Amino acid sequence: MVVLSVLPTLLVLVLVATVDEQYGWLLILTFALLVAGGSAAMLAGIVGLVFAGIRRHGFVWPAAGTVLGIALVGAASIILAVGS
Repeated sequence: MVVLSVLPTLLVLVLVATVDEQYGWLLILTFALLVAGGSAAMLAGIVGLVFAGIRRHGFVWPAAGTVLGIALVGAASIILAVGS
């Protein structure tokens, strides 16, 4: 889920850097997708951690999803705070 939200943003950044700067407006759409994907990964990771705690095994992937989701939402928050 995290890869699906990061990949479009990276592709748009490559387009802006290499092809044409007019593609920069697409960052508005992909940034919203980045935040939504990070939030969904964080919530799915938390639910996965709860179920892993009940079963007493399988903590690695839910923990990774939670950490990556928090990192994406945190990075988006920092970008928005610096930009304004």
